[in-house]
Amino acid sequence: MGVSNFIARRYYRFKSKWNIVNIISRSASFVLVVAVCAFFVVLSVFSGLKIFGANYSKAFDPDIKISSKTSKHFDFSNSLSEQLKNVPNVVVFSKLIEDKVLVKNLENSEFASLNGVSEQYNSVFDIEKIITVGRWISSVPDSNEAVVSHALADRLSLGLYNYGGGLTILIPSTKQGNNILQKPFYSSFYMVSGVFGSSEAADQKNIFVPFASAQKLLRIDDGKISAVAIKVANPSDSKNTIKQLQKIFGDNFYVKSREELNETYYKMLNAEGLILNLVLGLILIVAMFNTVGAVIILIIEKQKDIKTLYKIGANKTQVSSVFFKHGLYLSFSGGALGLLLGCLIVFVQEQFGIIFLSGTSIPYPVVFDISNFGIVIGWMLVVGIGGALLSLLALKKVKL
Repeated sequence: MGVSNFIARRYYRFKSKWNIVNIISRSASFVLVVAVCAFFVVLSVFSGLKIFGANYSKAFDPDIKISSKTSKHFDFSNSLSEQLKNVPNVVVFSKLIEDKVLVKNLENSEFASLNGVSEQYNSVFDIEKIITVGRWISSVPDSNEAVVSHALADRLSLGLYNYGGGLTILIPSTKQGNNILQKPFYSSFYMVSGVFGSSEAADQKNIFVPFASAQKLLRIDDGKISAVAIKVANPSDSKNTIKQLQKIFGDNFYVKSREELNETYYKMLNAEGLILNLVLGLILIVAMFNTVGAVIILIIEKQKDIKTLYKIGANKTQVSSVFFKHGLYLSFSGGALGLLLGCLIVFVQEQFGIIFLSGTSIPYPVVFDISNFGIVIGWMLVVGIGGALLSLLALKKVKL
């Protein structure tokens, strides 16, 4: 095996007498460098976009959310609160009141999603990171501040701190009776203290107000809430935490992780990731045929050397090993160089943000993920070994 390794390295390092062999070998290596580099860069960009999207979802979806299966609001007693605090993986939680409402400013009106949030809300969610104008609602008791989306502020012609009018939130009256003077809506007036940005249509309808204010507007009794949002210390242990919470709250409650709250979104991401890997793998397979062609051309050129090897006692396995290893040298040298170049491109973009998202000042998101590194190496091994084995079929055509 040492002799076959020596000959294979020699064929790889030194130029062939046939110029066409040199051209094909160099082009095969170059194509592999480009293919592997592109493979790693595209996977890194996809990982970056996933994390970029996940960071926005963290502003509206907690690590774990608890809600009732049977009613819109449920009793959240002190006993439940204490049990929740004693769950090991739970860092902090926030009580929520959620409902559909009508909002208006002057002559403009829209339907929206009201979110009454407690003081712990911005510790559970990353909402403050996406507030682009103004600030988060004040924790002062009886505050009448609200935070709305850019889209909603634009449609209602809202400005900060009641500039251009204020936000009126209305809900239908639940009082029974036929009094013609009875008001059909309950309403509360709010001052917009902050505006957040979001590209999701559902998130653009969110309005955030203090918990007590929402409770008063919706005529909800003390102790009743719509949901509990939880931040955990270790997201990878969420399954065990969900099991513990399910035992505390019982079967009449939903206890869902962020992935379960956005099940369709995460399924779509996983499907896209699988398709992306298959397409890039197919491109790598096509690129590998250049290596197969280079090895076949070399076998044709070295027919005299092959006959000489047989005459001095080499067997078929040893001769095959020479060209198999030569194919591996071509594949892995080009692949290694491409992977190194891809790592360099990803590192530069991640650290310095040279390329920006179209029409923005946001650097194109990329992530140097060790799993992507492993995927590319795995494809290189499979395709490189497969290509080297395939090229050995040409040895059967050599006439001894």
